[in-house]
Amino acid sequence: MEKILAIIASFLLTAGMVSARSGAGGNDGAGKAGNDGTITLRVMSMNIRMGGEYAGYESGPFSELIKEYDPDIVCCQEVDYKTARNGGRDWLNSVAMETGMFPFYASRPYSTGNFGVAILSKYPFFKAEKIMSDIEGAGELRPTGWVYISLPDGNTVRVASTHLALESSEITIRHIADLNTKIFAEDEETPTLLIGDFNADEGSDPIVYATRKRWQDIGSGTGDTIPSDGPTRRLDYVMGNPRGSWSSTSYEVIARPDLSDHCFIVADVVFTAE
Repeated sequence: MEKILAIIASFLLTAGMVSARSGAGGNDGAGKAGNDGTITLRVMSMNIRMGGEYAGYESGPFSELIKEYDPDIVCCQEVDYKTARNGGRDWLNSVAMETGMFPFYASRPYSTGNFGVAILSKYPFFKAEKIMSDIEGAGELRPTGWVYISLPDGNTVRVASTHLALESSEITIRHIADLNTKIFAEDEETPTLLIGDFNADEGSDPIVYATRKRWQDIGSGTGDTIPSDGPTRRLDYVMGNPRGSWSSTSYEVIARPDLSDHCFIVADVVFTAE
């Protein structure tokens, strides 16, 4: 209940704070739809490593990076809420207040609080959902959350933040199959982004499965994302549905070893209606 009240409070406080900003590389066209039916968004993926351990669990360094790049949407993984290790901090709502973004948290109980994935949106969202994947053979429950975001012109996009199971390729594939079933159970029409740590290398069986079944790898071939002090593997992805309808005009991998063992992603993605 305390977590729910904190999120509601953040919504109310941030409602009047959301504004356009000018960040690294600019973001003049993001969050808008063109006359030809296209939608352009700047998205950011951040695995913050065990609740922000490298930054001493402080929200400020992450908020400053977010403000620098001015994304429309941020998908975070490994987010703590009032755990023993983070000193009882409410990291997500602190970042929301510091950036003026709308937060959503999908988590499971952990330590003295919670642990999971999160979404921050520059624009209000009118619907939010959380699922918990209990995959046979996985070492833990895995939450995924998504929101339906109302863009300034009235268009809608669905964005999901996830952190896939890592025990084996087979278990990761089961997790992807579970997400596909639950995400698309009631809605196969809304343009959708699935962003986060897939715990699977580019070209591996789980990524092949994902891109054959539902998803387009928008950042295919863009570079490795872990470890951040010398990346040798690509584990972090921006995926889009429907396949073939997405592209990117910019896709940057950001190495910040002072903040996480993962590199972060900033991508300007475009959806073009068929």
